[in-house]
Amino acid sequence: MLQLKAPAKLNLFLHVTGQRPDGYHLLQSLFVPINWCDTIQIRPTQNSSIQRLSSHPWPAENDICIKAAQRLRALGVSKGQMDSSQGCEITIQKEIPHGAGLGGGSSDAATCLKGLVQLWGLQLSNQELLELGLGLGADVPFFIQPEPALVTGIGETLRAFRPLARQFVVAVPNIEIPTARIFQSEQLIRNSSALSEDAIQKAVQASVWTAGRNDLLNVALNLYPLLSEDLNLLVDAAQAQGLPAQAVRMSGSGSALFCSCQSAAQARQLADWLTSQPVSSTRFRGIRAVETYL
Repeated sequence: MLQLKAPAKLNLFLHVTGQRPDGYHLLQSLFVPINWCDTIQIRPTQNSSIQRLSSHPWPAENDICIKAAQRLRALGVSKGQMDSSQGCEITIQKEIPHGAGLGGGSSDAATCLKGLVQLWGLQLSNQELLELGLGLGADVPFFIQPEPALVTGIGETLRAFRPLARQFVVAVPNIEIPTARIFQSEQLIRNSSALSEDAIQKAVQASVWTAGRNDLLNVALNLYPLLSEDLNLLVDAAQAQGLPAQAVRMSGSGSALFCSCQSAAQARQLADWLTSQPVSSTRFRGIRAVETYL
């Protein structure tokens, strides 16, 4: 059995810069993996079934990890590198909250792909794996090689960037936000300007990230008004620590909120304070001090 960690991610900023005729949105975003991880266990089998052994609220046939394994096997068979009778058993130990914009499902799928390439002995180029991942979801290619990256296009273009900002507090409200609902909204701005090269180069040298914004935030706040109370609570806590309001934002399509911090000690202090608030036990399903997963 192979056991692998599947890290979550934060979008330090996310601009929607356009929309293709096929409906896919064009983005500019800086992704950073964080040390909030699911654990994936994979065991190869000598029968053709691809099974999920763990229990989750969504059906196994709709699980992105099952789809990843099925598509990888089909590719391996088409290249003559494996037999269609080979299968696997997948166990997913979930820690990353679902519907939070942290990329847990995409990370799980990418981790399954990498693990099965090893277990099935496949010889695939990095480009083949990235293309297979993109067919599963826009965030999956990033998790094939999870390192801080400027992500553009629909998620297929990755350029390594390593911001100095590495310490964060993540607070996940008791709200699950379907990504499709955000991107289907007529309120979504779809023609934002991309951050310039100079702006990004300057931003990655700062210990606290404040550059850009998340274009999906206002849509999420309009659809889920209670999210604004959670956001304001984190902003107030950040400002009490001497951090600017711009250090607080939403990750991806939400609902996870995060604050960029100057140090690990400051992140722990902020997370401890937020956890200690009586309202936090009812408003949040997870609060953690995290750092970039390298």
